[in-house]
Amino acid sequence: MKKKQLVALMLIAMKVTAVQLAFAILFISSVHATAQGMLDKTISINAEKKELKKIIADIQGQTGIRFIFSATAIQSERTISLSVKDQKLGTFLQQIFLPLHIGYKVVNDQLLLYNTDNVQLDREVSISGTVKSNKGELLPGVTIQLRNTGSSALTDAEGRFELKRVAPGNYTLAASYIGYISKELPVVVGDVPLNINVELTEDVLQLQGVVVTGGNPKKKIESSVAITTVSNKDIEARAPLNSTDLLKAIPGLTVESTGGDGPGNVWVRGFPQQGGYIFLGIMEDGLPVIPTGYNSVPSADQYYKTDLTVKNVEAIRGGNAAILMANTPGAVVNNLSYTGADHAYGKVKLTSGLSQDLYRADANVGGRISENVKYNVGGFFRTDKGIVSPGYTANQGGQIKGNMTFGFKNKKGFVRVYGKYLNDKVQWMLPGYYSYDGSGKPRAVDGYDLFSQSLATIDTKWSYTDPSGKTHNYDLSDGIHTKLGYGGFQFNYMTDNGWQINNNFRYQTAKTNYTVGIPIGASAYSSGNYYYTDGTAAAFKTGENIVTAVALAQNNQDKQIIDYLDFRKKINNHQLTLGTGIYQYNVNNSPNNTFLFFQELKEHPRRLLAGSATGNGMIPLSTTTVIGNTRTLSAYVSDEITLNEKWRLDVGFRADNDHITGKRPYYGVKADGSGDPSVAATTTIAGYTDYTENNTNWAASVGLNYKINEAIAMFGRATKAYNSPNITDYNATTFDPTTIKKRPVYLGELGVKYAQGSVSLFASASYSAIKNVSLTIAVPTTTAGLQNILAFGSTRTYSAEFELSYRPVKQLGLRLTGTLQDSKYTDYNASTKTNPSVLAEMGDTTYSFTGKRTERVPVLNTELSATYDLKRFNINLSANYIGSRFTSPSDSYKLPAYVVMRGGIGYDITKKIALKGWVDNLLNSKVLTEGDVRGDQFRNFSTVTKGTVMAGRTILPRSFWASVSYEF
Repeated sequence: MKKKQLVALMLIAMKVTAVQLAFAILFISSVHATAQGMLDKTISINAEKKELKKIIADIQGQTGIRFIFSATAIQSERTISLSVKDQKLGTFLQQIFLPLHIGYKVVNDQLLLYNTDNVQLDREVSISGTVKSNKGELLPGVTIQLRNTGSSALTDAEGRFELKRVAPGNYTLAASYIGYISKELPVVVGDVPLNINVELTEDVLQLQGVVVTGGNPKKKIESSVAITTVSNKDIEARAPLNSTDLLKAIPGLTVESTGGDGPGNVWVRGFPQQGGYIFLGIMEDGLPVIPTGYNSVPSADQYYKTDLTVKNVEAIRGGNAAILMANTPGAVVNNLSYTGADHAYGKVKLTSGLSQDLYRADANVGGRISENVKYNVGGFFRTDKGIVSPGYTANQGGQIKGNMTFGFKNKKGFVRVYGKYLNDKVQWMLPGYYSYDGSGKPRAVDGYDLFSQSLATIDTKWSYTDPSGKTHNYDLSDGIHTKLGYGGFQFNYMTDNGWQINNNFRYQTAKTNYTVGIPIGASAYSSGNYYYTDGTAAAFKTGENIVTAVALAQNNQDKQIIDYLDFRKKINNHQLTLGTGIYQYNVNNSPNNTFLFFQELKEHPRRLLAGSATGNGMIPLSTTTVIGNTRTLSAYVSDEITLNEKWRLDVGFRADNDHITGKRPYYGVKADGSGDPSVAATTTIAGYTDYTENNTNWAASVGLNYKINEAIAMFGRATKAYNSPNITDYNATTFDPTTIKKRPVYLGELGVKYAQGSVSLFASASYSAIKNVSLTIAVPTTTAGLQNILAFGSTRTYSAEFELSYRPVKQLGLRLTGTLQDSKYTDYNASTKTNPSVLAEMGDTTYSFTGKRTERVPVLNTELSATYDLKRFNINLSANYIGSRFTSPSDSYKLPAYVVMRGGIGYDITKKIALKGWVDNLLNSKVLTEGDVRGDQFRNFSTVTKGTVMAGRTILPRSFWASVSYEF
């Protein structure tokens, strides 16, 4: 009987010659599964413009099932694009093959494919139409379904679809497409064919999009994690000034990019820090760029750069970040690169900073070398005088990055090799001085305008011979110069029994030289002689200000070896992940020299020599080192449990062991010959104390997602995480092991996701608390330069984060993002006893900041943006509101709220060539982003008179930009 069915169906399906029929029969072979379980096997396919016959071969490789078909009958040479993950074969055939008019039949232990157009049925009424985007673009590959029937279709290259032989009745027609909000329409089918045109609205929040960060790809609307996705299209529209600037697109983050292309500062959900990326982990293609937990030296944003090689950015906020990356309780941002495709693609972009003599070239190309080999390569180079010019080239350099993917012939996985070389020099724009009037505005002082003029000295070069007789040559115009190279590979394979193995390995070496000047004080001239470095006298009037500054001259080197191995398997309704990893981070920051010098308070100031016309004016203060190795061993497990179609539970656990070895410097020797940590730092290191430290920490998280329907879902999550000491904590000369405490982090959040029609919403409310976090207060000293008071504090934060997208009319898109937060210290006391140099100058004092608001974190931070499309033109405008915040944990000086706007216009000359112009800080808002971080903690502002010269840093002034791009 079965043999008769096989013959009959083949005759119906193929309508081919006997020779073709014989050729098809040759493909029949033994299989590895029973017919009963065939359609329940799961498959994962990601294809872009791939031939149908190759997709069938992929399925055969993953399932072991043999297919019988006529290449002519089913048109197996045609190409389609799709992406499915762990989908049952039966569902795949219904949703993908039936719309292509390919039917299927289980015959014995094989699958027969046939052309449904050749099967005579009673239903003769058809539904056809066209699908377009809200911008009028034809959309190929859209899935069209009649709910509660087996009828479905995919739109062709012209956006057309057709559902054939639909019986009369009332139906719901559904259209879905990645990157767009799904749409449902009521349909009444009678005796005549229907023509329906569908318009899909772009899903700006990408709630229907698939997120890959975290190992198990899933739709955002099905995830119990607070996720923000920034596509390459979003990156292009935002035109970020640098990598840090792009992070402003992510709710929950408070971002300061006022350091220019130099190190930025990012606060996460109100967690306290002095700067840098203490609670935010940065990844590049799934691996950390540096370990989480460091301030500005090293700074994560100097290890990666945003360019055209970035396909999209995924940000995991809150609890689940602690499971994805060691010592990362706040958020993880993963920068994902293009990795090639079945077709060639590319883009070249030329950008000019019209306000600053910036010239930048970006390029990225990719495609297929052969059937199983794909590639992508790109990078950038730029030269830039700086938005606020220091009098020399501020930023210069670039990177090249590439990857090549070798797919296995059995279609079960791939090996990808990749590499990057970065050589980039940037200016670190640091605080200057303004005239205080209590308004929080940067008023000019002595003719110097902090907002638009640089306080970087133009006398940049000097030489120094250290006590050992070695000569060092330094140049402040070098700024922060990073030379970095890495290479690695990713191995991904699906075994016959359904285990997916993924191994990601990278070796990286970096050398970053910091040569920067940091103003630490300004005082009025009263008497004395000053000279320039060329020996000529510098004339000062009484009351004119002279700036005291320190120069950091650091030679930092690090090597990283990272290897993470994951095993994933779908077992019934469980999606299980088991993983282990090793992260070796070796640093040799030596020598790190600090100098004291004087300079004028004016634009492009000269360096000053005090009292004598000889010398270079650079007074050596101290020499420090950070030498040591950190090895982190990690183990993690997670399980995502599909309770039913609506409820999804996920649990995760991670354990990390840090083994840290190093050499702690000391500057004095006790009578017994051992190191004396009470002696303040000098230019001569008396010796080193070897140390070994071990820490084991863990994090656990549980989340629940309730998918009410395809448009709306709710989620909740509870997490216990940690913040761990790093090598710089243990390297302090005055290190006291009794001060190292466990730093638990507790997080809880509830959220809702909605995407229907022209509206998308992602909103969450959260609670975050951290105990015993390491805090430092930088204090300028006259004998040892910048020194740190070490302390520990605890905070709690209540916050709400939201992303809202709305398209009121076809051409206009609106987006509102923001963070509302209340963050306070629950315990914070700092003592001068923790640093001998500070103790000597300030005496034995303890400062209490308990009950105060976390510094530099606004209560409200929100951005409203609008885009308007008019034929070939695109106009965009955004306004970013930053609420009031305090400059220090003493809450003594409140900076006012402000608004920064940016706007731009684009014009598509052709489908491939585009022009764009934009303005950053459109209204030229002139405000402070920080005060005196090295003094406001100890200052009573009620006693500060107007006109007092104060330290601060501002946002960048208005700048104009233009670009032209060619894309294929």
